[in-house]
Amino acid sequence: MTAMSGFSAWVENQLELRSFGDIQEAARALKIRPSELSRWLSAKRPPTQDTMRTACQVFDAPIMEVLVAAGYLTSEEAEPGTTPPSVVATIATQSLVDELTRRGIDKRSE
Repeated sequence: MTAMSGFSAWVENQLELRSFGDIQEAARALKIRPSELSRWLSAKRPPTQDTMRTACQVFDAPIMEVLVAAGYLTSEEAEPGTTPPSVVATIATQSLVDELTRRGIDKRSE
């Protein structure tokens, strides 16, 4: 599932949970423009940061839930206490030493 279709499916599910009659009624109740809600449902492009923040507010949903629905995080990454691996941890020690040497940072010269 792409970020776009996942977010659209999530929005559709949120609307179904609230039993709105149509998009206009839902948009009024959520205090957003019907065209904005239609864009969320049509999934023509990935949701922006502002869209996700608005979705959190109008659906009273945690940001992590929206980020997972949008495909920006996996459900495993969104688990409490989980931190993404450090970029430095994925670089070989010798590569770090080589880069420091290239930059003229040599502990032996101190």
